[in-house]
Parts: sequence; structure tokens; C-alpha cells
Amino acid sequence: MRPIVITGARGYIGAALARHLAGKGKALRLVSRLPAAPAEKRIAGESVSTIEADLSDEAVWSRLMRDASAIIHLSARTDLHAAEADPDGDERLNIAPVRALVRAAANADAPPKIIFASTVTVFGPEHDNPANERTPDRPCSVYDRHKVACETILRDATEAGTISACALRLSNVYGLAGASVNSNRGILNVMMRRALAGEPLTIYGEGAYVRDFIHLDDVVEAFGMAADSGTDVCGGSHYVIASGQGHSLGDAYELIADAAFATTGRRPAIRHVPEPPDLHPIERRNFIGDAALFSRRTGWRPRVSLAEGIGRFFAEELARAAALGRRVT
Repeated sequence: MRPIVITGARGYIGAALARHLAGKGKALRLVSRLPAAPAEKRIAGESVSTIEADLSDEAVWSRLMRDASAIIHLSARTDLHAAEADPDGDERLNIAPVRALVRAAANADAPPKIIFASTVTVFGPEHDNPANERTPDRPCSVYDRHKVACETILRDATEAGTISACALRLSNVYGLAGASVNSNRGILNVMMRRALAGEPLTIYGEGAYVRDFIHLDDVVEAFGMAADSGTDVCGGSHYVIASGQGHSLGDAYELIADAAFATTGRRPAIRHVPEPPDLHPIERRNFIGDAALFSRRTGWRPRVSLAEGIGRFFAEELARAAALGRRVT
């Protein structure tokens, strides 16, 4: 069985994707910049290997892609503010590995298909909704400009016949898994954990900004289906991966409060606070995505509604706490 390489295997999506694919009997190479995390060790077996690697090294990529069927490249620094403060460092962490990957693939006899994790925020704060693959890119942050640069490198290499690649542009991902290492990511998960702890939920203004929340289970299914797809999917395209349903942040917080009350008997307070003066323009966006193109090409469909996903988070978190003998306060 030819393995699937997952970079960023210690991350929020990477760890969930590894469990998902291992459960389907896939052979995996799990790659991280740091030694294997406990979540990786739990799924290790004969067909799963964990590798610590510097992905800016072309020789590393040559070894990783040997006999592989696909590379799912999730590894990145995803901190918006860190990218703004250190654009050169962000380029080294996010763009240099993609350049090294393409160089290695150019020298490989049969390079694997490449699925790159991107983001819908590359569309910028102002665009028509629902956004799809025809929506113009207007990146307004260093992080988003670097995502577009990586997509361009992969698309150009695909058009040159060096590789077969595509990019999955993810909307707001939520769902129970490991915590994100970035405090400015995964706001829904942060607020659900606050609600479980009986803490108030804080929201800027009236919470009128609209987001398209996509459940983690749907996201890992999308990556798995892309990895199993043919060349019609990995032909240099980018795809919107979204639920197609928009919810204001205020409405999402109300769903969290309702689920907390139904689960614990306590309804957390929702506190409205002023927007900070340095709030980035991308945080003021309204976004709804249209994933029809990816659905047509792969058969993928988003299956978990926001209300169901929030309810599932509470149920799973309480079950996990009970298994550990821990009481949710």
C-alpha cells in the first residue's frame, strides 16, 4: 500500500486527519517539525510512521515522497499577527517548504499528488457571497498573501507538468480535537470550552459578522477524498471547502449557550465588548462559501450542521471528561 504523507500531523486538522485515514486502513507518514505527539503515537502501527523533519530541505521531501500516493501539506504557521510582525520569518516557514517540495518533485520519477491546505480569507474582507472558485482573490494580510503565493507555485508546477496539485480553501473549522496552538484561531472551540466551564462568552459589538462554520469531520473527509481522487481534481485548481450556510457570530454564540444549558443546566452569559482598535480588516468580513465545484468532482458533501456540531462537541467533551474521571465544573 502506497502511503499518504501528512505534514503538520501534530496540528488540529492534521491529528484528526491522521486518525480518520488510519481508521480507513491507510498507510501514513506523519510529519512534524517536532518529535511525535501523543496523538500520533496512539495511532502508530505497522503502516503508520512518524517523522521529525525540516520541510525547507529538498532532500527531506525527496525521502518523504518516495513511493507515496499523495502529500497532504498542512504544515504552516497560521498565526495572522505573527505573520504581520515577521513577514520574512513567515515566508521561511510557509513558502520555502512549498518551493522545496516542488524542486524535489521535479526530480522524482513518479511524484505523488499534492493537496495543499489554504484558506478562504484569501478572498479578502469585501466580496460577493456565496464565494466560489470564480471569486477574485484580494488578500489583505501577509498570511493570506503567502497562501496565494504557495497556491501559485503549485499551480504553475502543475501546468508545467511537474506535479499534480490542488488547494483546499477552508472556511472556519470547528469541532472537538486537539486545541489550536494559536489563540486567534478556533474561536468557536474556545467559546464552547468557556461555556462548559461556566465562564461568560465575549463577543465584539453585536456579533453581526457572518461566518461559514465547517465541522472538522467534514474537513478531514474532504482531504481524504482529494487524496483518493484522480487527476481531474489535482489539476492545479483551488476549491472552496465550506458548509454553504452563513451564521452571524451572535447567532453562533446563542447556539453555544443553548447547547451548554441543555448539557449542563447552566447557560453562560454573553458579554458584548467593543472591537479593539487594532482589529485586522479580515476579521470584519462576512463570508459564506459555495463548495459545489469540489462536490461535483469528488462527491463530497458537508454533512454536519452548526447546531449538530456544537451539540456533538459538548457531548463528546463531557464523555471524554467522564472517561478520565474528571468533572466538568
